[in-house]
Amino acid sequence: MSKERSIATLALDGGALCFHFINTVNAWRGPNLYEYLGNYEELIEWCRKVDILDEAQRTALLQYATADETAAAAALQKLKRIRETLYHFFSGIAENDGITLSSSVLEKFNKALASALSHLQFERTATGVKATLQRDDTDLMAPLWTVMKSAYDVLTNEEHVRIKECETCGWIFLDHTKNNKKRWCSPLTCGTTDKSKRYYQKKKEKAEE
Repeated sequence: MSKERSIATLALDGGALCFHFINTVNAWRGPNLYEYLGNYEELIEWCRKVDILDEAQRTALLQYATADETAAAAALQKLKRIRETLYHFFSGIAENDGITLSSSVLEKFNKALASALSHLQFERTATGVKATLQRDDTDLMAPLWTVMKSAYDVLTNEEHVRIKECETCGWIFLDHTKNNKKRWCSPLTCGTTDKSKRYYQKKKEKAEE
């Protein structure tokens, strides 16, 4: 019997918010058996799971999406297109630090990044100024602003050699291990699957000799 999938069961194996967003499909390699962001309500549920935006803003965005289903559907499709761009961008980074990244992917990534960071501002606090993202309870793309800020932070603050693509499912993750030898998003799921495939392939090849 197949495992029931939902936002509640979605593993957060990315190590960074932007990678958690990329990993809202069952797989980028091979057949994608499940789409975790099937509607805007599930997007808000995902925002709650990863704790971005406050509850009042999440509620307001969901109410706005419910009141205008056409706008919500269009926003979700745009978010998914940018999610795909993010996957191809970071897949290229994982492969060779983007040396062979296509101009099309780079252009789409930079466009999404510029749009998101245009909402970045500094606010005065009791301990000094800090960078925050503008709040807009009627812009259905608002969750993406935080995701793209995360992508910027990863690219500027993390070693690019630690950005990996799972050899089994294609999920993107940040390798926090000391030796930087992690090959799968999760050794218990994709790691086990990969080892099983290799075992049966060797067994098959031996039987055919």
